[in-house]
Amino acid sequence: MAKIILQNVRCSYVYVNTTNKNDKYSIQPLVKKNSPDHKKLLKAVDAVLTEKFGSDAAKKKGKFKLPIRDGDEERDGEEYEGMVFFNANSAKKVGIVNRSNEPADEADIEDYCYSGAYFHVSINIYPFDAKDGGKAGVAVGLNNVMLRKQGERLDGSVAATSEFADFAESGDDDLEDDF
Repeated sequence: MAKIILQNVRCSYVYVNTTNKNDKYSIQPLVKKNSPDHKKLLKAVDAVLTEKFGSDAAKKKGKFKLPIRDGDEERDGEEYEGMVFFNANSAKKVGIVNRSNEPADEADIEDYCYSGAYFHVSINIYPFDAKDGGKAGVAVGLNNVMLRKQGERLDGSVAATSEFADFAESGDDDLEDDF
């Protein structure tokens, strides 16, 4: 197993505070091709393959299910151009900290936990054996995340506070006054 911390990566499919449809906490980091982080990921995958499946495993990658995928080949959307991506999952709730390395509060989570935001991401790369006729391979576990900065939302949505900024009123007006 290899532990890696990726810094300032834009992420999609962000489920770090709630679970996804598979009842897992997960995130999909987007990493620039040929960047130091991409090279670190490839080296870790090769090391895990070799450690678990022998010295020839890294040379015969086609025999294995691998986590790192090519955004140019497998995804539409400009956010995937020139990127690789992978899914990192956890069955247990992950730790979420803010930029000050303190537990993130609800406001931080609402402001920064969405597809398109940037994170530091702690992951484990680990091997798995074949089951049910599938391939053996390497997967990525999600440990913890640090909220880093906001980015353009990938799902096209906007925050409610942004959407209604032009309609904001001051004071404690009673809602019934308008009706």
